[in-house]
Amino acid sequence: MINILRKIYHTPRIIKNYRLNKISNINYSPIFVLGNQKSGTSAIGALLGELTNKPTTIDLEGLYEPVQSKLHRNEVSFETFLEKNKYDFSNEIIKEPSLTFLYDDIKRIFNTNKNVFIVRDPRDNIRSILNRVDLPGDEENIKESHPQKWKNAPINWKRVIDSRWLGTSGENYIEWMSYRWLKCLDIYEQNSDDFILIRYEDFIKNKKEAIENLAEELSLNIVNDISDKVNIQFQPPGNRKTNQKEFFGKRNLLRVETICNTKMQKYGYDNLWY
Repeated sequence: MINILRKIYHTPRIIKNYRLNKISNINYSPIFVLGNQKSGTSAIGALLGELTNKPTTIDLEGLYEPVQSKLHRNEVSFETFLEKNKYDFSNEIIKEPSLTFLYDDIKRIFNTNKNVFIVRDPRDNIRSILNRVDLPGDEENIKESHPQKWKNAPINWKRVIDSRWLGTSGENYIEWMSYRWLKCLDIYEQNSDDFILIRYEDFIKNKKEAIENLAEELSLNIVNDISDKVNIQFQPPGNRKTNQKEFFGKRNLLRVETICNTKMQKYGYDNLWY
């Protein structure tokens, strides 16, 4: 019954997207805004689009499960996926964190001259992901300690938390997300010539200046004043006031910092707890 109601609810959007896809052409030279989930990609992608007046895609619903898993298992070709989502790929700016892990396909098909990659302190990044689905950070086995909350979490967010399907390792959910953070940066570093790197922490110090500088680096004209838009919440916020030690507990905080230590120091996140 739930699946039937869900299909009825989404039918108007599905019909609209089908019609838009029929009249859209893929833009093979867009600007991709990539990085891990909850690293600031939505705010930066949306504000860049507002500033430069460029049509922007914020999240690809066509990439939601089960499509994402099928792409990674090669059960659906990337070309087929593009054909079914031409409208979203017709825009000049495309923000979708999950495309980070499909960057080989993007690079194979698109002109990847200059894209944007966002990095965020893994402790805040992981906390924000868990805040998004109201899960704590100090458990050993989240599926056993909070079975109902885990069951109710959207499948796409479960795939972000339990990312072993991407080939990452780890003994618990905090380690899975720590290795996911590392995998994102590995992809960036392997393709660093394709990207302008932004640290989320630098962005929030002066959002307007950061987006204007980014537009300049991308050779995009500044068209609009975004002063009244920089504090719009483009995604549900995490609880930034949460103390990291309290949120993770000593053991899980140590896990994040031990796994991510080398790259944390490389990108300026070296205020380690231990």
